[in-house]
Amino acid sequence: MAGGNWEMRHAAVIAIVVAMLAFGGVDMQPVEASAGDGGRQFFVQPYYVYPHDQPYHVEYAQAIDGLSSEIRHWYADRVGRHFRFAQLKVVRSPDDYLVMRCGPQPDASCRDDRQAIPFMLGSVLRAIGGLPSRQSTWIFAQGAGGFAGANLFGDYVGFAMLGDWVLEPISGVAEPAGIPCIFATWQCQGGVPKGAAAHELGHTFGLHHPPAEFPGQSLMRWHGDYPDTELLAHEVMILRESPLFVGPSAFDERGPWLDFENADFLAWGQVATLSGHSFSPGDALELRDARHSIFLTPDFLTPFSITFLVPEGLDPGYARVWHGRLQSNAVPINFVPTL
Repeated sequence: MAGGNWEMRHAAVIAIVVAMLAFGGVDMQPVEASAGDGGRQFFVQPYYVYPHDQPYHVEYAQAIDGLSSEIRHWYADRVGRHFRFAQLKVVRSPDDYLVMRCGPQPDASCRDDRQAIPFMLGSVLRAIGGLPSRQSTWIFAQGAGGFAGANLFGDYVGFAMLGDWVLEPISGVAEPAGIPCIFATWQCQGGVPKGAAAHELGHTFGLHHPPAEFPGQSLMRWHGDYPDTELLAHEVMILRESPLFVGPSAFDERGPWLDFENADFLAWGQVATLSGHSFSPGDALELRDARHSIFLTPDFLTPFSITFLVPEGLDPGYARVWHGRLQSNAVPINFVPTL
């Protein structure tokens, strides 16, 4: 984990969080937003979390605030709209660092391996009180090394976490008791640290990695060129349909719902199934890329499941279900030629 920047997406993150819930590792109580952030309606909540037995670094908090403003403007320059940030929350974990890394009964292999952090994610989530819906929770965790993970699931439950290899480069301050950049190489250099933070935030908005064969420069393909990189046309389109950027009017509360846990990739000619709820016979399915929309009538299986044949000629974009004039949320999907 801490040995290099990497990502956990979709099923992996969900499985880990579900396992933590099953074993009592994470208390998923909502975290209330601070005054002035628009209540609980679609915003990014940044956190700085540090272990109980390590020092608080004001330089980290200041650097996160500066990076928050910078990345917010970076997205606005490309999307044409700003998303909302809440005020940074600084959280001192109730756990010491060894417990955060290795659990309440650390074994020798974890204790002796400086970069082993198998319990870090659960410890951090427990420290902040869990992951509320309709919020992108953007966490900078002191002691998490090169961890980089992100996801969007449930009712707009956005989650991203980054560690020392972002905090140290953006602040200029190393925490020697954590996993500082002396254990890294390219991960702490150039545009990689800030780009990793912007890239993982993009995943909380629902953006996927674009297909390898799809042309164009994208932050979601490679983040090391940040800030001198772009978003692809379909990524801009997806963000302009996100309530993080346009507010609650992005979908109808009384309409159908598509699960964000649906497949990231669907191939032309594939018989695909989409899960969600409140589907009805006769609902229309919109499949949209940056060039055009295709409307079709899917086969109704249950109120929680529909199926359809993926049309040819679709590029990456999103799916949306319409019940009359009521629109569901837009769920990003990479539509690709037959595999």
